[in-house]
Order: sequence, then C-alpha cells, then structure tokens
Amino acid sequence: MTLMDEIDKKIVSLLQEDGRISLIDLGKRLGLSHVSVRKRLMKLCDDLIRVAAGLDVEKLGFRIAIVNAEVEGHKRLAELLEKFSKCPRIFFMTTTTGAYNLMTMMIAEDADTLNAIIEICSVRAQKGIRRSEVIIGEPPIVPKYLPIKIIAEKTLEDAPCGINCGKCIRYKQRKCLGCPATRYYRGPL
Repeated sequence: MTLMDEIDKKIVSLLQEDGRISLIDLGKRLGLSHVSVRKRLMKLCDDLIRVAAGLDVEKLGFRIAIVNAEVEGHKRLAELLEKFSKCPRIFFMTTTTGAYNLMTMMIAEDADTLNAIIEICSVRAQKGIRRSEVIIGEPPIVPKYLPIKIIAEKTLEDAPCGINCGKCIRYKQRKCLGCPATRYYRGPL
C-alpha cells in the first residue's frame, strides 16, 4: 500500500522547507490548483503528516541530554512511557533494543537546570531503573527545529513526573528553573 504518490512527496518536501508556504504557492510549484493541493494536504494531514511549530534550541541557548535507561519489566516500562509522555522537557522518547530499553531526549535552559532534571526528575531517577547512561549534546544539526512542548497556562502544582518544584532543594537554591508545566516555572518557555 502506497501512502504517498510523487505529488504528495513533493508537497511534504516543500512543507519541510517552509511550513508556512501558501496553498497558492504550493500549487504554482507543483502545477496544480490550490484547491487540488488543499485536498491532498487535508488527506495527508488526516493520514500521515502533522504540520507543527518547532523551536530553534540553539538560538534559545538550550542544552540537550539523551537519557538511556534499562527499565525492569514490560509493565514498568509502559508506566514510564505513559508518565513521561506528558513531560514538557522531553521532545523524543522511544523503546530500544540492546543494553537499554528506553531512550529519551530532553532539553534544559541551562547547565544547572540540566543537571537537576537529570538527577531528580528524568527517567533515570525513577523506581525500576536498573542502570542508565546520560549523554549531553550540543544543539542538533538535523533537525534544526525541535518539537518542544509549550504550555501556555502553568497551573499545575506537581510536574507530570510527580515532582513538586516548590519543595525541591535545587529549585529553592535557584539551581533549576522548574518544570515548564507548573506554576513554579521561571524560565523562557
């Protein structure tokens, strides 16, 4: 079953270059009417793609961490996947094979916050983790823009991981900006 024909692939490619391109401009580039492009784009959005805003973490000065973890048992792995799917700092999470069975990629605004989240509120600090490895990375080269979750209304008392930033020693010492989902957050997101 083919999900995309050649025209669909061209539409996706043009959107990847510029997600704000108009239907009229797409049509001109493809030799189609904007109505035809709209129909194809609607079908692609229903079936296969999502057009979304990404943030340039390099311009924001953010840090990136990859946290690999060996989680004991399938049940605990499923619980952690559910719990951390709501974390605004995680922009990528997947199960893996090999030495570790869970990989997350996270962002932090500065080195202090990165250290705090790795030690206190990341996957590696959870019950059921046999071992973990953290890799600190530079801002990505590809893709340049990351799907960072922005939570406009910061009303939560506890972060999705269950931590209360207001009670955290690192937060109190101003060595962490807090969770972007909570009322305690004092960063730029």
